[in-house]
Amino acid sequence: MSIIDIHCGWGPTPSAPTWNDVKVVAPALKTRGITQAFLASALARRYDPVAGNDSLAQAVGQHDGTDCDLKSWLVCHVAQLEEASTQLRRYLYTDAFVGMAVYPDPMSGTVVNYTDWQELFTLFRRYGKPLLIETPSAHAMAEAVSIAAHLQGVKVITSGMGGEEWQVAIELAAKPVNLFLDISGSLSPEKIPFAIKTIGGVRKLLFGSGAPGTDPMAILALVDELDIHPDDRARILGGNARRIFGDGTEGDETIAPTASLTPMGR
Repeated sequence: MSIIDIHCGWGPTPSAPTWNDVKVVAPALKTRGITQAFLASALARRYDPVAGNDSLAQAVGQHDGTDCDLKSWLVCHVAQLEEASTQLRRYLYTDAFVGMAVYPDPMSGTVVNYTDWQELFTLFRRYGKPLLIETPSAHAMAEAVSIAAHLQGVKVITSGMGGEEWQVAIELAAKPVNLFLDISGSLSPEKIPFAIKTIGGVRKLLFGSGAPGTDPMAILALVDELDIHPDDRARILGGNARRIFGDGTEGDETIAPTASLTPMGR
């Protein structure tokens, strides 16, 4: 009976200037039918992982779960290994943080790869939680596939499905059993059916929006248009996430999103 958005942003944007206020974020997500969301700090991604993670932890910690249950990704960067190690110990033993999220370098655009990130991944894998890697291109997905091969036993979630290069990216991601894909990225209506056919079902697909950059309704529309069994739709929207992130249950019916919406973060 839930929709889980496994990858949302946290932090103001020009189109969502109050997307750092739980009293705005949680109701906006609830209006779109989302009952649980995992947030990643924009500040942590772009400038300051420590300050961004700490600020998000404080905000989510003060939220009582009203409207939408909010949890956090711990954003780490390879260039701040000592700080990352400290924050891993501080946050990943708590239920409030669902795992570690890593992103291409905000300045150079260099994608996450095993060679450069090996030491951080070695520190992380002892915590037994999922790893999220943003994959905005086929090249980024190829590197994520390599990382998944090196991190057997770790659930690796790729976010973005390779962007506009989704066809090649999905083909690359089909084989590793410990690699999963959120369905954010390109809004091509052919993308998810191609993934289901290529992968051989919906078991590896998760709902993620990347809000507020993309309104979750746009991604939900892609799922609504799928010609699949309702149980499979429920697995994409929540059941697979519940299995991967811990409670072991399969998909149920989902809540129908409300049609009347207000702009996000307003």
